[in-house]
Amino acid sequence: MDSINLNQQNVTALKNRFDLVTRMGRDMLTNGSEIFRTKQAMHIAARRMGLEEFEVYLLTNGIFATMSLEGKLYSSRIFQVPLSPIMLNRVDELNALSRRIGEGACSPEEVSQELDRIEAIPMPAPGVQVFGAGIGSLGFCYLFRGTVADSFVALTAGLLLWAFVLWVLRDVIPSKPMRTSAAAFFVAFLVCLMYRLGWGDSLDSIMIGAIFPLVPGVPLTNAFRNFTENDYLSGLIRLIDTLLTAGALAVGVGAAIGLAMRLGLLV
Repeated sequence: MDSINLNQQNVTALKNRFDLVTRMGRDMLTNGSEIFRTKQAMHIAARRMGLEEFEVYLLTNGIFATMSLEGKLYSSRIFQVPLSPIMLNRVDELNALSRRIGEGACSPEEVSQELDRIEAIPMPAPGVQVFGAGIGSLGFCYLFRGTVADSFVALTAGLLLWAFVLWVLRDVIPSKPMRTSAAAFFVAFLVCLMYRLGWGDSLDSIMIGAIFPLVPGVPLTNAFRNFTENDYLSGLIRLIDTLLTAGALAVGVGAAIGLAMRLGLLV
């Protein structure tokens, strides 16, 4: 009887460790970790926690994991991973945790506590996000041969753009493509208005810098990286997301420029 209870306790412990491994993988993918690194971290953690018969298949937006005992399927988990905003500070913490697990420096209880802590790390403060968008707009405007005056106009537009995204669009428009299109329309029309008022020297440079916070550069890079790793399905998912965002961006900017021309702001 004691041996039966002991076996049940062992199986329960392995199940809890399996849940920890899949939870860590879900957190890594959700916050923007690359698929290869996530899969590697999950296998290392599973091996360290005694899950010898562990298999996982990862996509950009999904996790399929199984655990077997004595050759028989014991448990499986399937996660849908939404395409969320990237949080590299969480990814960095999760990578550090996976390295400690690989070194054998963390017990399952400590892993669970660390995951709780990492999941509670907040997004950057709204003011920090707005400031970052403004600095990005300034930098890219100057990079694309804008003058100093153009760069500061782009800075103003970038600050107002991200404030509009955070405090107006986020709660009003849940759809990402529609939100991107509305944000692009807002900032493009704002740039046309400021240029009409005599702010800046080059409309093109200001426009490029102002809309750059909306450009899906990271998803596009990740898509091509997935293709080079022969992970065509994940690459296709990211590429479709990128193309939808880029299309919505183009529609918003085009509509704003068309309206500005009709109103006589541009000639």
